[in-house]
Amino acid sequence: MRKKKKNIVLERLPVEAYAAEGKSLARSNGKVIFIEGVVPGDVVDVRLGKSKKDWAEGHVLHFHEYAAERATPFCQHFGVCGGCQWQMLPYAKQLEYKHQQVVDNLTRIGKVALPPFFPIIGAEEDKFYRNKLEFTFSTKEYLPAGSFDKTDKERSFNSVLGFHARGFFDKIVDIQKCWLQPEPQNGLRNALREFALQQGYSFYDYREHRGLLRNLQFRICTTGEVMVNVVFGEDDETGREEVMRFIQSNFP
Repeated sequence: MRKKKKNIVLERLPVEAYAAEGKSLARSNGKVIFIEGVVPGDVVDVRLGKSKKDWAEGHVLHFHEYAAERATPFCQHFGVCGGCQWQMLPYAKQLEYKHQQVVDNLTRIGKVALPPFFPIIGAEEDKFYRNKLEFTFSTKEYLPAGSFDKTDKERSFNSVLGFHARGFFDKIVDIQKCWLQPEPQNGLRNALREFALQQGYSFYDYREHRGLLRNLQFRICTTGEVMVNVVFGEDDETGREEVMRFIQSNFP
């Protein structure tokens, strides 16, 4: 018989330092706890997930205190969308922690002797700077914990267009506005979603491997050139041509 997982909750853990991959760390009785969605200075309750002898992963249950260096995320989808991890930190602080990670990896882990580092030269823009983005059509919408109305059982099977939720290959966050890329990305994506729903086109089901609309890709250059690529999951010539005509006529 499989052993039941222990439901271990650690209370009032002070987050001490940035770790890597968007996580920070705290300590409990000498054990390192890696936690997503927190920054050094936060004080949190966490439930342990994967747990080893010297380290464990913690999932935040409650914030007792917020770090003074926190910033207010500007994206309404932050926290559930897999696209961004650090919007709760000012950009200057993000650069500081990335600098720290590089130095730590080379000196402490790699045992490489290095001269003093120059600071990272940050980007001029921290919004609408990406050249390429890819969005996914899906029949399964990701619903954050607590947002699902049990009387509306069909909502999780909505046809949506957006980014994968973190940790899910088939659950998609329905993106209304993405701050990573300039227009016409938001306008075209939202218009195409509405058109496809009105026309009754099928969105892709990643478990059943079927559906007409699969991916929507953008490349937007600083020169003003735009490339839009629609990936279809089925060989429906009529549907395919109608979708491309809609894009060409509304976003010439």
